[in-house]
Amino acid sequence: MATGSEVLLMLCPAGGWIITDNDFDTVVWVDERPRCTKAEFEAGFAQYDAFKAEQDAAKAAAQAKLAALGLTADDLKALGL
Repeated sequence: MATGSEVLLMLCPAGGWIITDNDFDTVVWVDERPRCTKAEFEAGFAQYDAFKAEQDAAKAAAQAKLAALGLTADDLKALGL
């Protein structure tokens, strides 16, 4: 089950918020970045697992491409990428 902070990271990845519980009413918006609504936040709990699976699959695909080139993520870090 997703946490409130995971849902907010999915919906508002640029930040601009602080959450103290898994409840929208505990969100403190700290700047004027784009915000989500309470309905979007609540729906995000149902959407998070699919979002996370998609992110994990993209990461695995990228790692597979690097491996095919004989590189690792550490190699890219060493190159500053």
